Amino acid sequence: MVNLVISFILLLFPPFNNLGTFEGRIELVQETHYEKSYFTYFIKNDNVRIDEFDSDHLLIQSLIIKINDEQVYILCPSKKLYTQLTLSDSKKMTSDNFKIIKTENSRIVNGFDCYQWRVKNIERNTEAAYWVSQNNFYFFEDLIKLLNRTDKTFEFFEIIPDSQGFFPMLSVERTLLRKEKLRTYVVAINNEILDESNFIIPPEYKPVEN
Repeated sequence: MVNLVISFILLLFPPFNNLGTFEGRIELVQETHYEKSYFTYFIKNDNVRIDEFDSDHLLIQSLIIKINDEQVYILCPSKKLYTQLTLSDSKKMTSDNFKIIKTENSRIVNGFDCYQWRVKNIERNTEAAYWVSQNNFYFFEDLIKLLNRTDKTFEFFEIIPDSQGFFPMLSVERTLLRKEKLRTYVVAINNEILDESNFIIPPEYKPVEN
């Protein structure tokens, strides 16, 4: 009887780590006019692993991110090599050239209640629309701050205030003339306890100096 009660509780309240944040896997698809890529995020405490696959679902590369230690490693599975990325200095972003609108628009995306946030930058001829869900995704804010120190992939999202715990289930980038440039969307979310081995560089991988 006790085991049945525990199982029922786990169904109602999926597993989270000691920090009360999400733990598990998030699978995403990224589309442009020219190609489609697939990503799997593995999240456990302050550790994140991002696997990137090509259109044929072949693993291209992996990132292992230690958020608290501010370390990012890139792994090349085809050559069994890895290197630590050099991060630029952390700078506080300003919203001078950005217009941010947190709309009241809502919709269901992949089973999650989402609200629309829009970010426009006229100088870059880009507007990004994010359909976000708040479900203890506290890792994401710190993750994008760290990754934006290697490139500016998440710059539009980072500029949004009060985004703690939110994750974009769907994001669409367009020109100001509404031509779509990039679409990223979640296809699966799995709450599960992950093994620490997911965040360790395999011993057969050799380091490459920058």
